[in-house]
Amino acid sequence: MTSNRSGIIGFRHPAALRLSAITIAAMLAAGTAFAQATNDAAAPDATAKPADAQPARPTKGADATRGGDARVHGQKADLHAAGTTAASTPAAATLAQNSDTLRQAFTDRPTVQQGIPSTDQLGVSHVGNATPEPPENPRQGPLSSIGKKMNDWGFTPVFNLVQMYLANPGVGQQTGNHEALTFISVGGDFDMQKIAGLNGATIHFQQLFVPFTYNLDWGKQVGDVLAGQPGPYVPKVSHLALFTWEQKAFHDKLDFEVGKSNPGLYFAAPVCNQGFGCQSAILQDNAGMNPPIYVNWGGRVRYNLTPAWSVQAGVWRSNPAFPFTNGWEWTDSVPSSNVWLANVVYRTTYQTDPYPKSYELMLYYNTATQTDPFTLGTHKGTSGVYFGGRQVVYRPDGGKAGASSPTALSVFATSTATFDSRSSTGLAMTGSTGLILEAPFQSRPHDSYSLSFNWATLTPHEQEYLKQQNLAAGGTGYTVGRTQLGLKLDANIAVTRSIIVSPYVMRTWNTNTWGNPAYAGTPRNGFVAGVLASVFFDKMLGLTDH
Repeated sequence: MTSNRSGIIGFRHPAALRLSAITIAAMLAAGTAFAQATNDAAAPDATAKPADAQPARPTKGADATRGGDARVHGQKADLHAAGTTAASTPAAATLAQNSDTLRQAFTDRPTVQQGIPSTDQLGVSHVGNATPEPPENPRQGPLSSIGKKMNDWGFTPVFNLVQMYLANPGVGQQTGNHEALTFISVGGDFDMQKIAGLNGATIHFQQLFVPFTYNLDWGKQVGDVLAGQPGPYVPKVSHLALFTWEQKAFHDKLDFEVGKSNPGLYFAAPVCNQGFGCQSAILQDNAGMNPPIYVNWGGRVRYNLTPAWSVQAGVWRSNPAFPFTNGWEWTDSVPSSNVWLANVVYRTTYQTDPYPKSYELMLYYNTATQTDPFTLGTHKGTSGVYFGGRQVVYRPDGGKAGASSPTALSVFATSTATFDSRSSTGLAMTGSTGLILEAPFQSRPHDSYSLSFNWATLTPHEQEYLKQQNLAAGGTGYTVGRTQLGLKLDANIAVTRSIIVSPYVMRTWNTNTWGNPAYAGTPRNGFVAGVLASVFFDKMLGLTDH
């Protein structure tokens, strides 16, 4: 039985939160991409494993030389033997989802963009809000006339690029390393009402390419939950990122969608300034919401009770082999599980509320068999809860009506907790809270800055497992506490209307070895930093007016 903790990202996205192919990439950078640890992932015959693939989790008192590397290498070996294509580079942490600004063409799904520029966009663009989003600016660019003709016909193209760079100058197990990746998303939305007269129908398609990667082991080199966990692991160059049929009815109050997608596009919207800053490892690892660029068969249905209130439910397959899939597989190459999700959302915007707010409560249940990290006891299924909230609390103009991008101070908080104290992942709770300053200067209405406090708590049995692994690796004893803390400063800076740069820096305390348990020393507390640059070529060229 293997415990899989490797994967990729994030751009869980949302410009408020939903990912376009690029958003997906950004989300990748933001989220955790650990494969779901599951008993269902049948391990192939031991003879098929390479020499360095050791058992995933040794029993209590047994020889525990496998270590954190085995969580990655062992998983790869099993998947490779099961018929998936494994990369030669060890899997690292995951990519998270990057916040992105939503785009609204024929549907209320936002396209993936980097960062969450404003609270209002969060409320307007995010799936779950019935209010349509108007174009940001008049169409501009050398291909504006072609873009308008395509839009009028029923096609809104997506063509974006995200470049990410992550570095750990002084935190974790192996300091002084960095990781770099390039994501390119191509696709678009097909308005079937314009194209074929099918009222309320839209086909969404996006293909993601990863032409350049450097040091995919970065997340494992840091080896903790808060700093190294966002390190993307993307062994394949090309991924299907979205291919669904969306149907609306009853004046758009009812909205359902089926096909190949990622549940992070519709549930647990990041509310922090950068999506990768508050993406929970519990959701992608324990709940089985595979990292954003990895899609599975699934569907969801949402009903808008009012323009502000909505309820939604969905189910997706959760594939433990996701790092080695490309999204075009018809069936899973290894046994997988189902993840069931349900949420209730309340969101307002500057159109109706001088102090917009966004709140989401979500429950999850995954059918995968769980393995206790310390005792190796098993049980069926795991569940938990997510809450995210964000609200404008202060405006220098006193809440003047009609302002589209006012200077505003927002507070946000997010928390994810498991109801299963003996889940495979060993994570009990993760969370983040902080302040966001939006449009600090009227000359720069799309910039935002944020200061946040982050934490991650391990289960008691995971803590005992890490102690066991430390001794087995030759250490003198694991003295790090169960709860890791981090203080983070980040920003979204609009260089132009089509280019957003999102830097961040975080200081950690109580840095743990959750991502790489086979470490004999004590990981360093210190600084980790990164930057994502998002280039929206579709907007730059005039192919879209959003």
